[in-house]
Amino acid sequence: MTKLLIILNPWAGRGNAGRHRAELEAALRQSGVDYELAVTSGRGGATDLARQGAERGYERIVAVGGDGTINEVVNGIKQAEAAGGPRPRMGIIPLGTGSDFIKMLDGVVANDIRGGVQRALGERTRAVDIGRIYVDTMPPRYFINALGMGFDAQVAVESLKLTHLKGFVVYIVAVLRALTRYKAHPMSVEYDGQQRDGRLLFASVANARCQGGGFWLTPEAIIDDGVFDLCLVDNMRMDQIVRAVPLVMKGTHTRLKQVWIGRARSVMVRCPAAMPVATDGEVVSTSAREVRVELLPAGLEVLI
Repeated sequence: MTKLLIILNPWAGRGNAGRHRAELEAALRQSGVDYELAVTSGRGGATDLARQGAERGYERIVAVGGDGTINEVVNGIKQAEAAGGPRPRMGIIPLGTGSDFIKMLDGVVANDIRGGVQRALGERTRAVDIGRIYVDTMPPRYFINALGMGFDAQVAVESLKLTHLKGFVVYIVAVLRALTRYKAHPMSVEYDGQQRDGRLLFASVANARCQGGGFWLTPEAIIDDGVFDLCLVDNMRMDQIVRAVPLVMKGTHTRLKQVWIGRARSVMVRCPAAMPVATDGEVVSTSAREVRVELLPAGLEVLI
């Protein structure tokens, strides 16, 4: 019989996930599935729980929360696999703030607990690409949605401070704060043997189309095409950035002269100044100088 490891981040969605715990457990009981519910107690907790679950033989691990929770579960699964263990399938019950990754999955909508339980019990899967990153001398990390370096990572830094706000307004306020606190620096971007240098506002390496709760930075990205989509943005004045924000929300910013879109399987970004780095909305570093990214094609099976 299928047994699920359910990893609940009660703080996801500014506490939205925790408020739905009773509904989640009722749906699980009604389904008749054998399950274990593990609740995170802090940042990185879902990674530890997922890795331990994979090591204990769970074949299906379900992330209950937002993109950050999904990211942590992905890291736990991949860490266990890198150590020689099996690779569990990952289910998603999206109860987060942005829930960007699920926008790539047909029929998956935020806050649909019963639908998420049914997907976790089903046999339909999608093998999706995964990114593996090395930031300076830190151990490798994984991402499933996107990696940001520069201004967009600074937005993630600012959003984590806005604990009193909810929903998309978090990201709008975070953008405004980042505008006053981030300075563009020269970056060198190597991708599949080619190179682009310049003073960049940010460099994004994406597996999926949407980031930051509703910004379509890479509107043509596909999560299982075996390639990253890149979005490099030259330095812009504050008024230009403000005018560009609505375009990014529609995915039409790609026509701007300051924007370059490309594709690659491996990427190296170097910056002489400390730069923030975020994966799937989770801040990895605020002082990175070198970031290496490599693609793991079909690196994870997602229950759909």
